[in-house]
Amino acid sequence: MPSLPTISRVIANPMPCGRSRRGFLWELGGGFASLPLVALLGQNGFFDAQATAAEKSAAAARSPAKAKHCIFLFMNGAPSQVDTFDPKPELTKHDGEPYHGKQKFGSNNRPVGYLMKSPFRFDHHGHSGLEISELFPHSAAHADDLCVLRAMQTDTAAHSSGCLQLNTGSPLTGKPSLGAWLSYGLGSLNENLPSFVVMTDPRGGPIGGAPNWNALSTISRS
Repeated sequence: MPSLPTISRVIANPMPCGRSRRGFLWELGGGFASLPLVALLGQNGFFDAQATAAEKSAAAARSPAKAKHCIFLFMNGAPSQVDTFDPKPELTKHDGEPYHGKQKFGSNNRPVGYLMKSPFRFDHHGHSGLEISELFPHSAAHADDLCVLRAMQTDTAAHSSGCLQLNTGSPLTGKPSLGAWLSYGLGSLNENLPSFVVMTDPRGGPIGGAPNWNALSTISRS
C-alpha cells in the first residue's frame, strides 16, 4: 500500500475571519451581513457616483419611464376566452365532433369529450376590426382603445397554478407578481410605505391566495 503524502507546510487562510471588523462582517454567514450595507450604499447614491461614463451614457440613452400608475384587475372565474374576445373558427368548423388531440384529460382528470363551438355570436368592431362577442356590447364600442392578447397560455390545467402563472409568470409559488416588478422597475416614492397595494373581493381572494400578489425579498413588498 503506497504511503500517503505528508503535508510539508500549512497554508493559512488568506482572509482569516476577524482580521478586521469589515472582514469579519463580510465573511459572517457567507456574506449575508453585507446585504444591508449594499442597500444603504445604494440609497446614498454610492453606486451612482462610482458608475463609469459608459454606464451613465447608456442609462441616459434609455427612454424614461412614462407610466406612473397601473391598475390591474384580475377577475378570477371569468367567462371563457372563446366566448368573449377569442373566437375559434376551427372550433366552429368541427362543432360536435369527437376530440382527437394529444391532451386526453382536462381539469380534475375529466376526459375530454366532444368539441363545442361558442353559443355566442362574434362581430368585428372599430377601425381595427377587433372581434368581440355579443356578451360585451358596451365594451365593443371602445374596441379601438383595447389591446387584446390572444397568445396567452399556461403550462397547467389546474386553476390554482394557472392563476399563479397569470399573475407571476410561473405556476410555482415564490415568484414576484406584476406589482412587485413594476415597483422594481419604476421605483418607490416612499420606502416607508408599500409601493403597491392589493384589494381583494370581500367574498374571498383568488385561488392560490397571497402568492398571486407575492414579492421576493429583493423587491418591494406590500
